[in-house]
Amino acid sequence: MVKPSDPTFTAATEEPPQFATLDLGSNSFHLLTARLDKGTMLPVLRFKEKVQLAAGLKAPGILTEEAIEKAVLALQGCAQRLQGFSPEQVRVVATHTLRIAQNSDILLNRAKAIFPFPIEIISGHEEARLIYHGVAQTTAMDNSRFIIDIGGGSTELAAGHKVYPKMVASVSMGCISYTEHFFSAGKLSRKRFDKAIISARRELEAMQADFRPFALEKVYGTSGTIKALSTWCAARFGNAADMIELPQLHILIESLIAAKNIAEIDLNTPEFVGLEMDRLAIIPGGIAVLIAVMEELGIRQIHAHDAALREGVLYQLAEQVLEHKDVQQRTIDSLALRYGVDTEQAARVQATALELLAAVKQEWQLKGKVFRRLLSWAALLHEIGFHINFSSRHKHAGYILQHTDMPGFNREEQQATALLARYFRKKIDASAFPPFTLFETSKVLALLVLLRLAVVFNNDRQHLSPITRIAVNGATLRISLTDIALADKVLMEDLEFERRQFAKLGIFLYVGE
Repeated sequence: MVKPSDPTFTAATEEPPQFATLDLGSNSFHLLTARLDKGTMLPVLRFKEKVQLAAGLKAPGILTEEAIEKAVLALQGCAQRLQGFSPEQVRVVATHTLRIAQNSDILLNRAKAIFPFPIEIISGHEEARLIYHGVAQTTAMDNSRFIIDIGGGSTELAAGHKVYPKMVASVSMGCISYTEHFFSAGKLSRKRFDKAIISARRELEAMQADFRPFALEKVYGTSGTIKALSTWCAARFGNAADMIELPQLHILIESLIAAKNIAEIDLNTPEFVGLEMDRLAIIPGGIAVLIAVMEELGIRQIHAHDAALREGVLYQLAEQVLEHKDVQQRTIDSLALRYGVDTEQAARVQATALELLAAVKQEWQLKGKVFRRLLSWAALLHEIGFHINFSSRHKHAGYILQHTDMPGFNREEQQATALLARYFRKKIDASAFPPFTLFETSKVLALLVLLRLAVVFNNDRQHLSPITRIAVNGATLRISLTDIALADKVLMEDLEFERRQFAKLGIFLYVGE
């Protein structure tokens, strides 16, 4: 539950704070704005635009021009509804389709011209964690809960105790992707359903042992697919409005098979009353995936729930702003502990890096909070590969941070942190740094310069800084050192190596008194 802990906030003196989140899903874009009232988010506006991005993804992973234009047009409509919101009040997240689209940068860069808020592509694990958070904040405090979300291109699973997920997973199978693959041209048959269900069960086989124990607890479904199926079950079988039972899904499949083709389905017949027209075209893939999840993980019934990814994002955003909770810092601390990072040395490197940043941020246009955070994260974790292999510790650091689950991080934040850690020593390969959309690649490389210098100045693992003065003029960085440091031949040799590396980036280092 979110509480307005900021002492400047009182109900008598200020309007309740408002927040907004936009979920760029594979099927629809969902906008939610809400105001915080006594720790609870009260919805102000809900807006849904059916975009079906996943349907616009053609082999090999390329979004069509038509799909990009449709998405940009939807974002334009969302921008109008978000007028008056500051960037601190809004978070926009993109999921499976933009995760896998090879040309997602085209959409993101085009969106910048008409949409004033940064768009974050989040990992499947982060998506599952946020979905769990949304349900946990909007349900009774169950001891344990299991949550399933079937999106257009992926299915997210999350299970845990109370407000914390114990395990999360994301599987590349969704209602749109499975409908297109197994039910092309709307064809429906027992053979097609069997193939789809078996395929989905195979995807889930490896995680069965982890998730099955939670199937005995209350299981929630949070997607449009699950809500549509619960409505259909209520109309067909007289269920409670939120209830789906596994045997009923098999009966629904029999009705679909009897129709032979989606185009032949009459929603006014008793078998299909309750099924919504806007879900009809993708319901075969959705029901096949849900049956596979329930059968493979031993789930007999599932409760549809209104909360989803956007509610999780909204509550986390409010917690960060009002309670100053930092999920990302918890992730950094957890990784440092897990990999035995020397936290005192990491703190020394961080302090020096931030000292350098303070000196150059105006000239190098690194004033945003995001740059301070990226530099701090990389400094605190640059030695994460230390105990795996000392001489290749930078390579291991980059690999670990690129591939580990990092709660709270979007894809570009994780990628930038990993690259900074990967290249904190040895030769710099600027070509390894991709075109980012949330920040300029040149600025990430500038942060790399500061991190590498901070590491060099702390190689002796002592507490005394050798820096006496920092001056910057354009791309020229001048650093004055103590006499003792200037007499240190190893340090000066290290700095000469860095000078040559920085010159490749167009940054010129001078060291002296």
